[in-house]
Amino acid sequence: MGEARYRTRRQWHNTAMVLWVAPFAMLVGIIIAMSSGRFVPLIVILILCVVALAVALLRDRTRTCTYRIEGETVTLTNGMETLQIAITEITDASLIDRIGAREYLRQRYQDKGISWREWRALATRTTRFCTVDIGLTTFTLGIGRSVIDRMPNARHDLVLLRLRNGEVLLLSPLYNQDLVDTLGRRLAGL
Repeated sequence: MGEARYRTRRQWHNTAMVLWVAPFAMLVGIIIAMSSGRFVPLIVILILCVVALAVALLRDRTRTCTYRIEGETVTLTNGMETLQIAITEITDASLIDRIGAREYLRQRYQDKGISWREWRALATRTTRFCTVDIGLTTFTLGIGRSVIDRMPNARHDLVLLRLRNGEVLLLSPLYNQDLVDTLGRRLAGL
């Protein structure tokens, strides 16, 4: 069997949300400034919008990952780390959306009674080859996450890869169904 190579999807959901909310916040600041003659609230809102945009850009501008299936090996690369997995070590690969992935990780790791820091380390390890922010942490008390979850392109499926050793990896290929089909054919051929 030949080599199959997959690029990752990048979604700018956090940045889009900030760019939609910032003009309304600025409008409120302008109205307050014009009606009261005080420009401090406008300056504070402007600074908050710039900081929110910077945080959103940092969260959305993740590294690029590649996934390569070659022979009996799957190679995952994220620019800092490369992981090679034998096809025989994969239990299954299934499609999952952003909301489902977030809830799956919460149930899988938080129900174990571990500390928040350990849970965060496990979740980061699971998503280290995923370039889509699934919303595990929030700075908006969940409001921004619920807005992003309703965006039309937030429904694109991710790939949940389960390994025989119990490890779970979340992947975000551009062509997710093709990756799942290719892995399914390789697993069926064993």
